[in-house]
Amino acid sequence: LQIAAQEIKSFKTSDGETLYFRTVGKGFKVILLSGGPGFGADYLTTWADSLSRDFECILFHQRGTGLSSNVKLDSSTINLKRAVQDLDDLRKNLGQEKLTLCGHSWGGMLAQVYASTFPEKTEKIVLVNPGGPDMSFWSILDDNIPMRRYPAERNSLEYWTNQPDSELALFKRALFFNLSFFYDHETGLKKMPPMLKLSPFNEKMYNLMMKDLYLNYNLNSSLGHYKNPCIILRSRQDIIPAEVICQIKELLPQAEIITIERSGHFPHLEQPDEFYKILKKVL
Repeated sequence: LQIAAQEIKSFKTSDGETLYFRTVGKGFKVILLSGGPGFGADYLTTWADSLSRDFECILFHQRGTGLSSNVKLDSSTINLKRAVQDLDDLRKNLGQEKLTLCGHSWGGMLAQVYASTFPEKTEKIVLVNPGGPDMSFWSILDDNIPMRRYPAERNSLEYWTNQPDSELALFKRALFFNLSFFYDHETGLKKMPPMLKLSPFNEKMYNLMMKDLYLNYNLNSSLGHYKNPCIILRSRQDIIPAEVICQIKELLPQAEIITIERSGHFPHLEQPDEFYKILKKVL
């Protein structure tokens, strides 16, 4: 995979905060939205590198994550409404009339919210293993995670959860928690540690955003306002339940669904060749 040159840039939001993004490649602009909520965007660098010959990829570090971590974190700054406004402030900074959004997991949910709120400012949304249009899937996700955890992983997670907080303990907790998200757990053991080091998880941002999502995230009456293209890339063994895709398709009949076999929640780590080929094609 070719490693493309990167440039770090910043912009002022409408409430006066400074947020950051990386640009990779040249061409048509695509905004890459990371998951979590709480992960920085740097784990999507390989996505950007794969697209860099044809696209200018904007790795947006959402408020409270990655390069944009040094901000005020409370319920007034970390919420759905603010996250969507931050994205539109980025659009203005880039001088774009419309955005093409490519979101992974929570990033796919944020892309749906933006398309619902600003359908006339959204060119295309590409959703990679996204959450659904409301929070009904989350309890099923919570059930799937421990179900898919191997006994040794369960023991390791319990051990590190009971250790005093430290950089190592936090890293090990995140590693053993996230192995359930993989089709092949051996691949997870190899590929998850570099990703976690590249994109540390901000638990405070996660907790604040989740609280707001349970109160305010429901797109069942608004997502249908978006009429432009929607492409959903779903791993066959994704930990997010498959009915999520049916819910989105019901609201967006124009959605095209592409399945990636033998892959969990992170297709770029388990089926990179197929994933990057599809991603380049659909954008």
